[in-house]
Amino acid sequence: MLAIIFENIINSLESIMSNKLRSGLSMLWIIIWVSSVIILTALWNGSTKAITDQIEEMWTNILTLQTGRGFWSSKDRGWSSNILNDKLVKSIKENISDLKWVLPLITWNWQIIYSWNDLQAQVYWIDSNYLEARDLEIIYWTNIQEEHLNKLEKVAILGQGVVTELFEWKNPIWEKIKMWSNVFEVIWVLWENSTVDSTIFIPITTASIRVMWQKYYSQIVIVVSDANKVEQKQEEIDKHLQSFLKVDDPENLPYNIRNQSEMLSRFTDITWTLTMLLAWIAWISLLVWGIWVMNIMLVSITERTKEIGIRKAIWASRFDILLQFLTEALTLSVLWWTIWILLSYWVVGILNYFKITAIIERDSILLSFFFSLWIWLIFGILPAYKAAKLRPIEALRFE
Repeated sequence: MLAIIFENIINSLESIMSNKLRSGLSMLWIIIWVSSVIILTALWNGSTKAITDQIEEMWTNILTLQTGRGFWSSKDRGWSSNILNDKLVKSIKENISDLKWVLPLITWNWQIIYSWNDLQAQVYWIDSNYLEARDLEIIYWTNIQEEHLNKLEKVAILGQGVVTELFEWKNPIWEKIKMWSNVFEVIWVLWENSTVDSTIFIPITTASIRVMWQKYYSQIVIVVSDANKVEQKQEEIDKHLQSFLKVDDPENLPYNIRNQSEMLSRFTDITWTLTMLLAWIAWISLLVWGIWVMNIMLVSITERTKEIGIRKAIWASRFDILLQFLTEALTLSVLWWTIWILLSYWVVGILNYFKITAIIERDSILLSFFFSLWIWLIFGILPAYKAAKLRPIEALRFE
């Protein structure tokens, strides 16, 4: 049996080589089509991994407290929208245990100017613990200290992206940048980090008292000591805030509390939906691909009717003819599968060289191989069976 299969493989290769144009054209369309699907899948995997890594790089043990939509009312406090203030920060610290930090934060988008260069950047007004909480490392000098907060100093920490845009190759330390008619001295630079490269950090007291006169915060970042207790602490804080703010309607809260696991869960749901969409596109492409394979094999049988008649005239059985065409289909599928994998790796290598994240997973290679066999065998059975049913006399008379 093995000898027969080996002989059929040799015959299949000879048939492919003797019909280079037909075989090449049939392979070319399929290689381009399927390689495109694999490359798109690789790009999708790369993008998903990059976003997931960025979310996971952010705090896993933090809760972010933000204001809700619009205004809110309570029995004793009237109408207000500025609930994130020092009183609320102090109340959380005093009433909720096992919290490592309760960090007020103000965010703003500002135009930053240095010499003739300028850019629009996100500015974070932070206290002395923020960078440590986010595990952001300083290249030069030190972190923001309590001294800077108490003296309301106009100093700034820059992300690497801001340094590159404003200063190009110049050392930014001790240089002065202008932000909204205020001059800040650059005395710190962060290590490269994709999440904060385009961000500037300044002391929160300087911003709120000397620059904006803003006594309320954009958000309050709550760092839980034990990452396993994040959800428990979220419930405790929620109950405390409802009591502290004297909220009348628990269904219409003036704030919202989020954690990173919720963000990751939502992103996973979105990813799954889009993955299913990509899977349906792949399945449709496989169906079109299979119909193309059947068409090519039917044309091949029509062209080789006389060859089939000669084989049957010298006592080749139906099984021999069926095995011949299926082996030929199998050989051709292995050839173009190898070519499309090499092509896909080559394209993905080029994309990664240009900093476009693309990942070909091992599962996609194995699945593509089994799908290639499945397509060629399933859609090749009908043409092969048609060839095996030909009568020798009719086949020999065919022109």
